Amino acid sequence: MAIIDLILLVPVIIGAFNGYKKGLLMEIFGIAAFVVAIVIGFKFLSLGADFLENIFGKETLVSISPYLSFFVVFLPTIFLLRKAGWLMRKAVRLTFLGTLDGLLGAFLGGFTALFGVSVFLWLFSKTGIDLPPKWMVDNQYFEFVKSFAPNMISKISDMIPGGNWVDYLGNLKTRLENS
Repeated sequence: MAIIDLILLVPVIIGAFNGYKKGLLMEIFGIAAFVVAIVIGFKFLSLGADFLENIFGKETLVSISPYLSFFVVFLPTIFLLRKAGWLMRKAVRLTFLGTLDGLLGAFLGGFTALFGVSVFLWLFSKTGIDLPPKWMVDNQYFEFVKSFAPNMISKISDMIPGGNWVDYLGNLKTRLENS
């Protein structure tokens, strides 16, 4: 096993362990809360910015009011949704589904960590920086992990109307360079 394989496996194992501790229900609530909080944060961005500018003055906030407004909406939304998830988790832990919740949570936690590491490697490869060759000797998992997120995003974006996002993002760089 290569050095890079060990480096890649550590976050996945930690993600699986944390997923087991949280359980499937909390993993799903965490992901859903994050997505919902982002949507709500952007939905109320201008309303929140206007509200903050009225309270503190436009001159005081200068150009940070949209960012501040986003976080003022984003953080309480995440907090409240996760609190609701913890209440449901307590109820599930009292039933026989508690063990299954933990095992499926470990799977989802490992999957989420694997996806995150893959996205990081994907972005890292786009910068043109190569990893040291000695790390790559006898690697077993690197290519799988590196291609995991792009493959998943490509498959998911094929199901969504509007074309393939991986192709779109690849062409975006070329279009920006040509303009």
